[in-house]
Amino acid sequence: MSTIKDVANLAQVSIATVSRVLNNTGPVRSELEERVLDAVRKLSYQPNKMARSLRRSESLTIGVLIPDSRNPFFAELAKGIEDTCAAVGYTVVLCNTDEQTEKAIHYLNTLYQQRVAGLIVVSPGQIAAHLQRLLDRRFPLVIADRPLPLLETDSVVADNYSGACQAMQHLLGSEHRRIGLIVSDRYLETVRLRWAGVEDTLRMAGIALDNHLIYSKGDFLPQSGYAGAEMLLKQEHPPTAIFAFNDLMAYGVLHYAQTNGWQVPEGLAVIGFDDIMMSSYTNPSLSTVAQPKYELGQKAAEMLLRRFQQSNAPFQQIVLPTSLIVRASTSAAVKL
Repeated sequence: MSTIKDVANLAQVSIATVSRVLNNTGPVRSELEERVLDAVRKLSYQPNKMARSLRRSESLTIGVLIPDSRNPFFAELAKGIEDTCAAVGYTVVLCNTDEQTEKAIHYLNTLYQQRVAGLIVVSPGQIAAHLQRLLDRRFPLVIADRPLPLLETDSVVADNYSGACQAMQHLLGSEHRRIGLIVSDRYLETVRLRWAGVEDTLRMAGIALDNHLIYSKGDFLPQSGYAGAEMLLKQEHPPTAIFAFNDLMAYGVLHYAQTNGWQVPEGLAVIGFDDIMMSSYTNPSLSTVAQPKYELGQKAAEMLLRRFQQSNAPFQQIVLPTSLIVRASTSAAVKL
């Protein structure tokens, strides 16, 4: 088994430098840091967990990064994390990144320097390189909601591809052929997978994708859903249905329809994605694809807690199923 001295010898640095890199306890030139991390990878070096805990004075605290605290989807996911961690004595520190890379990096560095026991990163943006640096230091880290395929770590996500297929099949099964799409940045893996589900479902139905029916400036908030509906429904040949890539944008679609004379679902069907709590209370109630939000958080926490106990266990990549929820926005209201 490799020792810290072996790492120092291979990297041609002092043992103190290796310790500073692995424990983030002092400044190290980037060139030396890369040599140390490269040596760690080549030697498959595993720091002594007990000794490292004593040196770093790790607390029973877990850091959690979420992209937007305004979105109820992330609130429910975070609750799953917090409930699971609290049950075994861990405190959760929640950090909202506002989808800003710089802010996310700042929180990652701060939480690491504050010696949290581990991190759960929900829907990471373009921070893969910074997460890899933490993983190179053998720091416990779990990815939730948006996968990062290039990172070798534990992750738990929903089946976004199948969920999008379910939404499109439902609309096609109701004889809709002109389906408007309100999407967001396709660099996000969740969006890319939903988009792939849309494309494959249309292809299997023999329907060509119409670029005039795509609004690609969505930001997962209602105002972009409203703007997307306005663009799509003012066309000479508007869609008969709209699939918004999350529920909040679908709310914006419903609001535009209600304030501009569109009858839902008689003149326009609307479906979202997430099934956040308010979706059953909109007027009309929103059809959507349900993600297991609480379970995503619960499973992420369980994976991190397992990693604390079994640091050398194989990484897990878990995909949880989605389910189609049909409500009044895509079908006649049910009479009770």
